Amino acid sequence: MPTIGEQAEFYDQWNTRYRSDDFDQIEPEIRSRADKILSYLADSNASNERILEVGCGTGWLSRRLTRHGHVTAIDLSAKAIDIARSYDPDSEYIAADFLEHEFRGQTFSVVVCVETLFYVEDQQQFIAKLRDLCKPGGILAISTINKFVYSRSRDVLPAEPGQVRNWLSRKQTLALIGDYFDVDEHFTVEPRGDMGILRIVNSTKLNRLLSRLISPGRIKSLKERLGFGGGVVIFARRPAETM
Repeated sequence: MPTIGEQAEFYDQWNTRYRSDDFDQIEPEIRSRADKILSYLADSNASNERILEVGCGTGWLSRRLTRHGHVTAIDLSAKAIDIARSYDPDSEYIAADFLEHEFRGQTFSVVVCVETLFYVEDQQQFIAKLRDLCKPGGILAISTINKFVYSRSRDVLPAEPGQVRNWLSRKQTLALIGDYFDVDEHFTVEPRGDMGILRIVNSTKLNRLLSRLISPGRIKSLKERLGFGGGVVIFARRPAETM
């Protein structure tokens, strides 16, 4: 397992290379997961909230979250945080190890975590800290990868030096989050994969035949409901405290 220093060095290089642009230049698959979170917050009429984004990278999503309130965002990569601050000097950006950083009694009504959980070694501790920082009744909006799909995708490269890769299945992710939050909604997003059963599910021939009966949009929606989306998006709430 790479050290925190090795992980920080990896993400300094990775974010500088791949995340120096704004939201619209992010890969469509990742942007689609983030769009689901933004839509959920809009539908929830979230405004003037205290928002925490964990694993914010260069702040490409944080800048959109400011529509819903004041954003505090944290990432392990100091270079990513430098980029985030250059775009958005008004939000609070923190370069630190999330599990070690002291938030000094702060709590947040919305906690967002996009594409980060599967890079974490101690996921139980990670989710527990998200819960501790979320106000009772507050929202957790999280996206992560779908192990079933990613492990059947030829274009997913091996982990690089300095990169943690701790994939969970959709069921495992829901169980982990369900230990600390009440899950309101969950689904997979953006079908992909070309190995095993997904070679059939996503075959051009099959989808061409299906498109004669139903629209491509409905085909995609059906695959997502069946769990064939590459990303898992989960909305949950911290249980309200009882007397």
